[in-house]
Amino acid sequence: MTSTWRAAAGQTVYAPAAVPAATADPQSATPVAGVIPPTLGLSVTGSPADGEFLYTQICNALDREIRPTLHPGASIHFGSVVPWPLLPVAPGTRAALTIGVTLDGGNDSESVDGFTQVVIANEAIAPVTPSVLFLSDDPEYLRSEGLVFRGRVDPGRAVRLYYYHSDIGLPRDVDVVLTVAVPSRVAITQSSAGPDLDAMSVGHTVSKELPLFEQRNEGVLVDLTPGVPFVLRHDLIFQDEVVAGAVDLYPLTGGPVKLSVIASPAGGHPETYLNGPRVAYDGHNRHGIFTLDGYGEIATTFTAGGPDVAVKYGQTSPPNVDPADSGRDFGEYGVVHQITFKLVNPTDVPRLVYLYEKPLGGSVRSTFFVDGQLKEVGCARVEQPYWFMTYQMPPHSVSASTTRTMTDGGSSYPLEFGTTETRPTVYTPPLSAADGCSPPRAAPPEADAAS
Repeated sequence: MTSTWRAAAGQTVYAPAAVPAATADPQSATPVAGVIPPTLGLSVTGSPADGEFLYTQICNALDREIRPTLHPGASIHFGSVVPWPLLPVAPGTRAALTIGVTLDGGNDSESVDGFTQVVIANEAIAPVTPSVLFLSDDPEYLRSEGLVFRGRVDPGRAVRLYYYHSDIGLPRDVDVVLTVAVPSRVAITQSSAGPDLDAMSVGHTVSKELPLFEQRNEGVLVDLTPGVPFVLRHDLIFQDEVVAGAVDLYPLTGGPVKLSVIASPAGGHPETYLNGPRVAYDGHNRHGIFTLDGYGEIATTFTAGGPDVAVKYGQTSPPNVDPADSGRDFGEYGVVHQITFKLVNPTDVPRLVYLYEKPLGGSVRSTFFVDGQLKEVGCARVEQPYWFMTYQMPPHSVSASTTRTMTDGGSSYPLEFGTTETRPTVYTPPLSAADGCSPPRAAPPEADAAS
């Protein structure tokens, strides 16, 4: 894993003043690339927290510690972990390990190799479902610097931020920033993707990972300090590249927490723009604060021998907290849908029932967690059923199938999700096929790539 300003590993703290880099030799005028911390403590959640997730969080936390010490032009590279493989860490337990770190000095500073001793504590925190959605997709295409979105997260309330932005013109930094007035501890579960020209892949990664992390209760615990903005996500994006992410945030102590999305000049610092002014909306009104309580929960019944049963999602918007706000979330981006089919077989023989999706609005990619099992459907746009799951219903049985899914940023909706005894096509077209989504390409500035 490599971390540079081009694609930061994730969590970064902008201190009021950067820690000066030490020199390798007091008699030398050549500075070292930066400072590698000898130790690191990391608090996580997870039932359990698996090795791949832990490695990513270790890199994120080290990036946060090292970046303020970097000499201009230097970059961070994370190596292997000892012991390896990195085993899952159960709730209420700890693990110790060592990770190799290289700071590449480039042409202007001396490279540094070192090791950091890491202690991981998995704290047994019960998962909390967000009741409010913050949507930051306005403007979708960033043409200027400034405050893009800001929301307040009060103690005792879990909030999800969904952001989706592309760049027009000069390269820009896009940062997700947390600030507090009193010392606070927050629990965070997040998925992020990009920067990339392929908007559909960026959106797909976010909507695949967040329900997976929620299912495992995998997250991090972060201590916030007044006066020190905490950059949860940092990216440098170029013309037409897209960044997206979903962040579930819950204050455990202290609070409230201000959560901001900021666009700043490449290489700048987002704290300059924390207090506004806000950048102009683009007229599509994809912004707002929405109520999630009960939204996206769907239940219906399929009976063997009867008609097909289907539901649709991605065609409406959750209620805006402020009815006077023109912002809407058509496409239901950031919403985790929970769809339950009651399956009834009143006959004397076993019956097969097929779960399918049917695109109704254009090109779409989907990830479904069916009774906890990950099922991915490729990229499709033709208005026909695509199979992804089969159940055998025993005679005279009643059972249930529950699916959790998010709409993908970059895909088009609505989508039909249903049950049938007529086997749908099992073929999912390749991206570049005639009935596929076509090769990824940059959308023109006028396009609505997230709806």
